[in-house]
Amino acid sequence: MARAVVVYRSRTGVTRRYAEEISSLLRTKGVMTQLVSVGECDMATLAGADFLFLGCWTSGLFVIGQHPDEPWLAFVRDMPRLDGSGVGPKVALFTTYKLLTGSQFPRMRAALAGKVPAPELELKSRDGRLSPRDDEAVELFIS
Repeated sequence: MARAVVVYRSRTGVTRRYAEEISSLLRTKGVMTQLVSVGECDMATLAGADFLFLGCWTSGLFVIGQHPDEPWLAFVRDMPRLDGSGVGPKVALFTTYKLLTGSQFPRMRAALAGKVPAPELELKSRDGRLSPRDDEAVELFIS
């Protein structure tokens, strides 16, 4: 059975809700899933995951300077390298936002460089709910 770890950083609960919806969808697709916040994640749980979903709320001004917040960045800095010998989990990024995601995903990818394989999926939500398009994208990602 495939295994996924969904790691999130939420400030108001919207990103947590989005992570919960992603986790629930993965379970309905037969993927064993562990959902954990960055503050509670034991790095050992990341080892051996087939899929790694990493999410953070979009910090910054409404229209410029979007970026992941410091606790998420600290988690990434402490994260072990998961792409040893070119093999690692398939990685997806997700975020929640008020107006625009702007530079959020490029900054998340930059922080993860050298730690995990290049992310293959990016999901975003204003209200923390999965859209039908998100469902389809996750389905393709895990197949």
